[in-house]
Amino acid sequence: MKKRIIIIIPIFIILVTVGFFFWINRTVSTITIDINPSIKINLKSDDKVKKVIPLNEDAKDIVSKDLSGKTLDETIKKIADKVIENGYTDEDRVAVLVHTEGKVSSGDVISKIANSFEAKNFYAEIVDIKEISKEDQKLAKKYNITPAKAAYINAMSKENDILKVEDLVNKEVKELKETKETGNYCDSGYTLEGDFCLKEKERIEASDGLVCPRGYYEYNDTCYEETRSIQTDELECSPGFTRDEMTCTMDTVIDAEPVKYSCTKGEAKTRLELGQASANDGNAKEVVCIDYSNATHPVTPCELPASDPTERMSSGGRCYWHRAPVIAEGCPGKIQVAGECWDDATNIYICEGYRDGKQYQSKSEYCEHSIKYLDPIVTEYKCPDDYTLDGNKCKKTETQKAWYKNICPDGYRELDNGTCIDESKTTAKVNGLVCDMPYAKLKDNTCIIYEIVEAKHN
Repeated sequence: MKKRIIIIIPIFIILVTVGFFFWINRTVSTITIDINPSIKINLKSDDKVKKVIPLNEDAKDIVSKDLSGKTLDETIKKIADKVIENGYTDEDRVAVLVHTEGKVSSGDVISKIANSFEAKNFYAEIVDIKEISKEDQKLAKKYNITPAKAAYINAMSKENDILKVEDLVNKEVKELKETKETGNYCDSGYTLEGDFCLKEKERIEASDGLVCPRGYYEYNDTCYEETRSIQTDELECSPGFTRDEMTCTMDTVIDAEPVKYSCTKGEAKTRLELGQASANDGNAKEVVCIDYSNATHPVTPCELPASDPTERMSSGGRCYWHRAPVIAEGCPGKIQVAGECWDDATNIYICEGYRDGKQYQSKSEYCEHSIKYLDPIVTEYKCPDDYTLDGNKCKKTETQKAWYKNICPDGYRELDNGTCIDESKTTAKVNGLVCDMPYAKLKDNTCIIYEIVEAKHN
């Protein structure tokens, strides 16, 4: 009996030791961070990092292998450094989505992220994603993005039905945030920058030159101290919109397109159908009413009344007119019939009042001078899909979410692009890299040249 106890006790100790090891190393909290790199951080019960997982290709250059076992503070600082180093910031700002699960405090995580970027003179605009639905989970799996990003995009598409989930999934968080706040958006392949959409065209090497140091903005060839704008409690909308609490609306009215017509007299036809315009003419679709009630058909010269003085004859089923004498050369420009020279009039049809080869008409048509053209009555209109028909007008009410107005601090001047500068504080330019060509931005040591189009708006 004693021998059994001796054997059981070591096994029990081993099981307890292994169990304790797994218990203290279990994941108790999970943090996902989306910028454009998407990163997942697993925390152990001792608040040390168990593992940092890159969730997309961009994140593979951000996550290093030496983060396991580090504190959360150390880990976030290293991630922030890599994000800045790899150019995922926008000038002095970076937009971040954060979602936490487990014991960790989301407020604590947000504070650490903000402080890590602030230490490098970057302002972190952080959105805390608190809840993720089953629908968000499905979207995340479908598009291979984080549930937090899926939740943010899903909410955007529900607020504005013009925005489609599939067009947003590849956008960086800074662009998603700007679209949500301003209503501006770009087609796939373009990146939103304020009121414009940019698409990369080419890259060339930057050249050496003089630039304003960090924290200064070049305006009229002078470097002025720059600062961030301040968000106020005042709500505003885009020009043309009227605000009602948090919602901005604008009514748009356009002319409806006529699609059906009726005539008080005659028949409705387009200029294209009448042969009075080609398919490419702007008036090809113009509709008129044709009154044939007193119209006559054109006839061949051989069918003219006997009282008509025009010379004509029929021979072999053909019609001839305008006789001329035969000369030594024969019948130049005419046809010799029965020893005389005649014009061939077989395919010529004329209308009363038209003679001598002027303004001939096809036999299948009416004589123009006997047709009346009347204005039609429109009986049916149509509108574009997003408009509502109201009589002969199309109406649409556009909506957007109001946003809080930003202003410059006291002593700073706001430029047209929203930048705040202190005109009393200037500095000299320093040696750096510049892009001399238009529509170019400097990234690392490269000038990226963009195609620029105006942003769309909901």
